[in-house]
Amino acid sequence: MYLNTLKPNAGSRRKHVRVGRGIGSGLGKTCGRGIKGSGARKSPNVRPGFEGGQMPMKIRLPKFGFWSPKKEITAEVSLNDLNKVKGDVIDRAALLEAGLITQKIQYVKLVLSRVPGFNRKVEVKGIGVTRGAKAAIEAAGGTVELASYSVEAASRRELSAKRRAAKVKMLQDKLAATGIVKPAKKDKAAKAESQAKKGSKK
Repeated sequence: MYLNTLKPNAGSRRKHVRVGRGIGSGLGKTCGRGIKGSGARKSPNVRPGFEGGQMPMKIRLPKFGFWSPKKEITAEVSLNDLNKVKGDVIDRAALLEAGLITQKIQYVKLVLSRVPGFNRKVEVKGIGVTRGAKAAIEAAGGTVELASYSVEAASRRELSAKRRAAKVKMLQDKLAATGIVKPAKKDKAAKAESQAKKGSKK
């Protein structure tokens, strides 16, 4: 092998096409860009998804569901998987050490397994827990200390429910006091006066 015999792999370097070198080459005059239009210019500046003015595909297709930004950093762990954790304290660090979650997971929730197989006495700290999982842990003699984000979310939901109930009660009290009041009908003189004002403005 010599330096002068080294060549790139076949297909890794394509030969440069020289356009605009006469009509005999097949790519002369318009250089394969067609006649006029934004694509025939130097920089068409077309945004991604643009289809020439017609309704683009991203709008024609129906929309459904949503994408949660917390999905990538949230994980669920079943109670049966806690049998793999060493020690009696279950927190995010213990789950990470047992390989039940990855490093990027920030929010964890313990869920009840379909086939109950957990009867250890453990102490859960700083992790979200469902009602069924909490009952199973406490039935086995363990304790649960909810995560701060779970407590804050529950308080926000409770506050929102109180505000909604207060608003509904205020509307009901107002309706009970005044009853259903229909707008008063205009008489013929008032209608004629309002039409005259509109005509004068024009």
